[in-house]
Amino acid sequence: MTPPPPATEAKSVEPIDPRADLALHETRAQRFLTLPNGLEIACQSRTEAMHIWEDLFDKRIYLRNGITLRDGATVYDVGGNIGLFTLFVHLNYRNARTYTFEPAPPLFEILRTNTGRHGGWCRLFHCGVSERPGTASLTFYPYSSGMSSFYADEDEEKEILRAILEHEAKEGVEGVDALARTSEEFLDARFTSETFECPLVPLSEIFRQQGTEVVDLLKVDVQKAELDVLRGVAAEDWPRIRQVVLEVHDLDGQLQEVHELLGAHGFQVVTEQDPLLDGTVLYNLFAINQRMYSGAGTGTGRAEKSPNRRAAQQRRAAQQQRAAQRTAQQKRALRRRRPAKPAETTSKQPEPETSSGPDPS
Repeated sequence: MTPPPPATEAKSVEPIDPRADLALHETRAQRFLTLPNGLEIACQSRTEAMHIWEDLFDKRIYLRNGITLRDGATVYDVGGNIGLFTLFVHLNYRNARTYTFEPAPPLFEILRTNTGRHGGWCRLFHCGVSERPGTASLTFYPYSSGMSSFYADEDEEKEILRAILEHEAKEGVEGVDALARTSEEFLDARFTSETFECPLVPLSEIFRQQGTEVVDLLKVDVQKAELDVLRGVAAEDWPRIRQVVLEVHDLDGQLQEVHELLGAHGFQVVTEQDPLLDGTVLYNLFAINQRMYSGAGTGTGRAEKSPNRRAAQQRRAAQQQRAAQRTAQQKRALRRRRPAKPAETTSKQPEPETSSGPDPS
């Protein structure tokens, strides 16, 4: 794994309250999407946002293998992207408190917009999280924003996306076959990039700054910088963390290192790999602190019943939207198979298709 440029002198990072900030400064977000639950959000890519929504609200990928939350939870979201996980927490758990970190300026603006409009008690940090304070270069992919990284390697990123496309093609996902036929051109377009210099902070510094006593869930999705984030938690701070969920890139033995680090601090760890990512280096880890975990949110009390009802409503909305999309696709397919009308009875000629290059949506 290629290391990032060496960190330089640390810069002070102050959290913002997105609701107060958005009231003072209008959003600069340019692309919006209405989710299946009726929520309008800003996004970098509509397609990418819908994939994230399905993972979070429909599949509930972070609440597996014993990971639970309850009303009033404190959640640290490291690698916030456009803020959908932060919104998931606030939509499902009353009086939750979230601390969300996102270094990429374009994504931070969208995160600020979404949490300012729809979030509860949030604090946003426009920075990356690492072992020590400093700054580093972030490679930002506008058309594949979830793969932006301080450890950018275009060949590695392309290999992962290529594997995802191959799995989706086997599953018959509409339109993927066409992409596969032009895969290299498609991948080149998806990994157009730009670079930003971003401040870095260790988590323990934020714990002290914010007076955080307990973290009910630490969620980490930082594209190869997982160990940097975990090493930024001082030994005396690990007992305050109940649960950890993170995506790990198994490069240079990193999966084993993360296992060992969490195990050394008393966590029981479960590893999973999404079938869509079979054959890649990507894994999800679920860790519960056995030394202090007290069974938060066992699912038997009132605090869990209401979130479960809301989640069920969101899943039904998603199912209804997908059914409507399938019906629309079938109607379009039927229209394409119908014989064309005679030329003399056609009142309008089809407009020529135009193309302006890759579109994040």
